[in-house]
Amino acid sequence: MSLALLASSCKNTLDTHPTDFFDEETVWTSYSTVNAFINSTYESVINGVWAGSGTAIAWESRTPNSVMADQVGKGIDTWTTETGLSTSIDLGTNQSTRLRRCNLIISKAESSDVLSSDEKKLIIGEGKFLRALVFFDQARKMGRFLPIRQVFSESDTLAVKDIKITSTLKESYDIVIEDFEDAISKLPLSSSAGRANKYAAEVMLSSACLQAYAYTGDKSYLTKCIAAAMDVVSNKQLTENYGGMFYDTDANNPEILFGYYRIKENSTVQSFDETMLTTPNVSADDQKSSLCTVIFNNIHGKTFSGWGVYWPTQEMVDNYLVIDDESGEALPWWETSQWKNNVDELDPSTVKEAGQIDSYNRLTGEARRMPSPQDLSNVNYSYPNFSRYSVLKKDRTDNRNISELMYQNRDARFHANITADGDTFVGELFQTNLNGNASSGVRSKEDGGWYCTTTGYYWRKNTIENVDRYYYNIPCDFHYVLARVGEAYMNLAEAYLCLGDVANAIKALNATRVTHGKLPESKANTLEEAWADYMRERNCEMCNEHGDMYFTYLRWGKYGGYSNAGRGPGDIIAALDSPTHKIEINRDRTAILIGQHTLMNSAARRFTVRRYLFPLTQSFLDSREAYGLDHQQNEGW
Repeated sequence: MSLALLASSCKNTLDTHPTDFFDEETVWTSYSTVNAFINSTYESVINGVWAGSGTAIAWESRTPNSVMADQVGKGIDTWTTETGLSTSIDLGTNQSTRLRRCNLIISKAESSDVLSSDEKKLIIGEGKFLRALVFFDQARKMGRFLPIRQVFSESDTLAVKDIKITSTLKESYDIVIEDFEDAISKLPLSSSAGRANKYAAEVMLSSACLQAYAYTGDKSYLTKCIAAAMDVVSNKQLTENYGGMFYDTDANNPEILFGYYRIKENSTVQSFDETMLTTPNVSADDQKSSLCTVIFNNIHGKTFSGWGVYWPTQEMVDNYLVIDDESGEALPWWETSQWKNNVDELDPSTVKEAGQIDSYNRLTGEARRMPSPQDLSNVNYSYPNFSRYSVLKKDRTDNRNISELMYQNRDARFHANITADGDTFVGELFQTNLNGNASSGVRSKEDGGWYCTTTGYYWRKNTIENVDRYYYNIPCDFHYVLARVGEAYMNLAEAYLCLGDVANAIKALNATRVTHGKLPESKANTLEEAWADYMRERNCEMCNEHGDMYFTYLRWGKYGGYSNAGRGPGDIIAALDSPTHKIEINRDRTAILIGQHTLMNSAARRFTVRRYLFPLTQSFLDSREAYGLDHQQNEGW
């Protein structure tokens, strides 16, 4: 093999080219030009890896909390059924370009004779933080990566060849943790929006340590997790305005330790799947044709022209507890006194025919039925088709309808994260019952999926409030939350649970439960009860944020026991291997039906143990094999 050929090969697997946007001589001559390069490196590392269109909502749809379902183009997320997974997927196997930028920041700062010692310290800290983010994302997705930690030139072919893909999860996470710890020692206590600081790095470190423990069983990672998270919660406070953190109304909330910010001068509604692909597309004509009792105001033109394909599930909704009218306790909605006193539970297995509970025709003649014919087909027969069929009692004294009995007095995060029947969003009253103005069948698809919900719910978290209408080219400010105090509390609680320390775990989860959820404290006193309350709490607190819940479910599967339906460590993850559910509410809000979400065979969700790690992209491994470099694929792929 000639040297020239090897050098060419290395360009494919390791970026050895100079920076694309700045002449290196110019960049490192002053702090201001260095700072500009660092800013562009933040954009390169964060956008598309930890934040950027779809990085929150797409990962959430791979958990029980959400579905992707679109009948007019995108279909369903076939990763959830494992029919769309192969070794050709690329989740960042080759990050040499981003890593080169990070390594340039570190090495040039170390050798600089124009930067002050304080400037050097800060810049190296940011470089280590950014590099750790790249490595951490690779580790949590694929487990192994190419640990490029120096800057190469095109003549460094032998040194490039010596770099091996990490061989174990421990090796990978030790590299991640070393970079985060070094960054923490150098970063300031506070920073401008979108730049790293000590506390943001500690949140990320605590998350990396949890993932490392789950995959290795090494309890020393729990010690590091607790120390990092404790420093955050000892010095930073939770906000009383949970929802505002994720809207444009409170983008700089002090609980946010690190975020990714975009402004309306360079962003529109269609720039983010979290806004464009979570909102409905429904006109006044649609609503009139469906005999809706409330028509959207459409003050500034058609309020909602979204291309929605992502919808919260009943599983997500059931996590949010309700304050009992009589006892003041926080309970699942179906266990509250107000529900039991006013609602009869009927046998859901008796529902066997389309339209059995309610039906009518749109003005076009199209039938709208509860259940629909689709609800009775493509069912996962390993589970009951319908899990709940409830009707209001005829002799009840409470005048609330069935939606109000379900959705009122909930955990405060419920209405901050989800739009349900009877909620108001961007000045419009949403109705999702059978003839509702935002229902599944309000357009010409009976089961939704033509940019209208297929589950009976809409996402509200990670949307925008200060907008006249949801239309693709409307300018908007938008941000992603990447590290915050609430996450530190969640990581702290999980680490304590892994150590069997129930008291400290409950203390940590109660912090968010009380401050953000406005709920009474958990009274769990056994490990089983504590795990149940913690898993519920993390779903309520961390849903739809930078993929957190997907990778959390992987950890819970690795632990086994109480965190995975009593299964053994590393077994099939029950929550990812079962169908999700939707709700249907009849026209006069006297009955509900909860059943499997079956649209486009979406009930065939599947999880096999190979998905604890995604594959390294095979083409990357093939190029390494061609030049005599290591190229081992992950197990099962």
